[in-house]
Amino acid sequence: MSAERITRVVVGPDGKPRRRLPTGRTVPLRGRTKWKRLAEMTEAEVTARARADRDARPVSRKHLGDFHRVSLTPNEVRSIRRQSGLSQAAFAARYGLNLRTLQDWEQGRTQPDGPARAYLLVIFREPRAVERALAAGG
Repeated sequence: MSAERITRVVVGPDGKPRRRLPTGRTVPLRGRTKWKRLAEMTEAEVTARARADRDARPVSRKHLGDFHRVSLTPNEVRSIRRQSGLSQAAFAARYGLNLRTLQDWEQGRTQPDGPARAYLLVIFREPRAVERALAAGG
């Protein structure tokens, strides 16, 4: 599967799916899902098609407990920034983040994705190391 075919989808504040753009902004998802056709399918048909999809295999109930979502709440993102003593603009500039994206995280409009969560946690635990790495890189 090529990277350009991957669509990142998040649930918007209204509960509807939204496509996440590379900038972090989200837009309404306009997919090709034929909801009427899906509603007409039996549970057995839905299950058979899901099992045939190599990219979205269903997980057995036995293994559902093996998964957990790791996320940062808006308050946690805000506290990481506040620990640095920096304003939103200064924090975004120092660590190479988009200001609007940081604001969205802090206000709960969006959540940091996996790499962004990891980066924020490294900033939280080792801010000087991040600053040294960024200074050495360019």
